[in-house]
Amino acid sequence: MKAFLIAVVLIFGTSHVLADDHAQNLSFEPRQDSAPMTITSINLTKGGGVITATGNMGKYGRVYTTYTLTADADGMQGTVLGEGRGALQDGTLASGSGTGAYYRDGTRFTMHIFFKINDGTQNLDKIVFDAATGELTHDAYIVK
Repeated sequence: MKAFLIAVVLIFGTSHVLADDHAQNLSFEPRQDSAPMTITSINLTKGGGVITATGNMGKYGRVYTTYTLTADADGMQGTVLGEGRGALQDGTLASGSGTGAYYRDGTRFTMHIFFKINDGTQNLDKIVFDAATGELTHDAYIVK
């Protein structure tokens, strides 16, 4: 039994050290400045809802987004699907979609979505919506 416990400690102790080292190397740089968005609609359902918003997002131009939230049974977190379309000044369009998760803290919803964009870039986006103030910000971090 003692040998078994030592083996367990060595296995979990080693994996913990590797995980800690890996986490220190994982970082995301902002692709652009934080983008405050204007909410255009909110449609609620029993199991979640849909938030649509628009705003200027630097590299992607004037962006129109949709976030579809599906709550877990506890209502404090769930999954989120994101869609976005951007219109640039030069007449080109950007589009992207992704999936992720969200959690709720009071009236504040924080979403993390992994977006794949049609220009080949990939972002880990953080979207924060405060239902009490109506404010929504969208931050894009470089993955690729």
